[in-house]
Amino acid sequence: MPPWSQMGYSAEAMTRFLAARDDGARRYVIDVDGAPAGAVSIRYPWLLGPYVELLAILPASQGRGLGAAVLDWLAQEASRLEARNLWVCASRGNASALRFYQRHGFEETAALPDLVADGFEDILLRRTLFHSFS
Repeated sequence: MPPWSQMGYSAEAMTRFLAARDDGARRYVIDVDGAPAGAVSIRYPWLLGPYVELLAILPASQGRGLGAAVLDWLAQEASRLEARNLWVCASRGNASALRFYQRHGFEETAALPDLVADGFEDILLRRTLFHSFS
């Protein structure tokens, strides 16, 4: 599934990543009517808020608002934990992902060449969360 397949990550490599034990990350299956529709991996804490390591919606489930629902849920949870930021990276070549995150309040903060794969540039994006502390 692009963009990971374009960077040389096989389905087996993605399966190993999602199944690996990592005390700093939480991984979830996105389930719709009892069937997997995608996956999300979240690292927290990370620079005063959660970092979305992976948000993948399977092609058959795209365009149904699932990614937006995941980001809304994550923003609510992060706000509950008084986090200041949400973070995500997207490949410069994945224009649809960059537009998606920008529509949901993320702004580009840094370009990171060769981060995930040689010859690819990733963009670090941040969504600032606002809190009223009393």
